[in-house]
Amino acid sequence: MSHQDFSGDYTYNFVRLDPEWNNSLKTGISSLVIGLTCTYSGTDSYGCECIESQYIDGSTGFSPFITLDYLSGNIEEISNSYASGNNWWYSLKSSVSGRIDHPIVDTTFPFPESGNPVPHPPED
Repeated sequence: MSHQDFSGDYTYNFVRLDPEWNNSLKTGISSLVIGLTCTYSGTDSYGCECIESQYIDGSTGFSPFITLDYLSGNIEEISNSYASGNNWWYSLKSSVSGRIDHPIVDTTFPFPESGNPVPHPPED
């Protein structure tokens, strides 16, 4: 359970921008896949250093098709409008925040010297 008593910064980065041509003649851009990450860096409610990150992506289409030059010149507006329209800022931050005080895997657990534990399934 998260106490929501942590201190740090949330950063957002567009990490995927994959435009698709409408055909093999490349006469227009028909769609764009947009990927965004949100990363929290700071301390959890116990004062321990913490870095958590989440990723989301989606695809938007263009009708009529747009030119590659138009996409290149307006990529910031297109990407941010898509992210805002899908409420990614809130949903990513909420998802990352929910992971800050979560249980963590013990990576130092000593594996038995004999190897894997032997399973003992019930007999029929």
